[in-house]
Amino acid sequence: MAPSLSAHFLSEAEVIYPPSHKSKPVTVPEYEPVYSTEKRTPSTNPYRWKIVWRNLIAFVYLHASALYGLYLILTFNQVQLSTVFTLLILGFISAEGVTAGAHRLWSHRTYSAKWPLRLLLMLAQTMAFQNHIYEWVRDHRVHHKFTDEDADPHNSRRGFFFSHINIVTFSFIY
Repeated sequence: MAPSLSAHFLSEAEVIYPPSHKSKPVTVPEYEPVYSTEKRTPSTNPYRWKIVWRNLIAFVYLHASALYGLYLILTFNQVQLSTVFTLLILGFISAEGVTAGAHRLWSHRTYSAKWPLRLLLMLAQTMAFQNHIYEWVRDHRVHHKFTDEDADPHNSRRGFFFSHINIVTFSFIY
């Protein structure tokens, strides 16, 4: 059976047809992998990275605001109790957006959700300021595929700062 036109146009590599009595043999070119999973050392191939400014500015702004809010609570006692409860509730909702939404629903696909729940989980994950959902899911899937290897974006062998803060504020070039 001959390949269809859609298979010909949608394939990533050139479609190689079986040889017939009229054609010459076709050689398949060797393709190099996009990235290597071999171990790297700083002397042979140092890591390169660039700063993701939107994430770094948001990271600094969020933590500076949190410290300022804590300062107001402890010194002037100007914060109402309802504000503290609102903060705790919104923190819980954003954590559920990351855990139930980006992690379980979109990264691992452990359950299916209807459109209204997906919308609510997307909004809740956005409140957590942990990158775009697509970036979060991509990095988490790569983390599970290359756990504690050089390609792991949350490699715990490279230290606490790398696995928790660098992934948000820096983009690594392999």
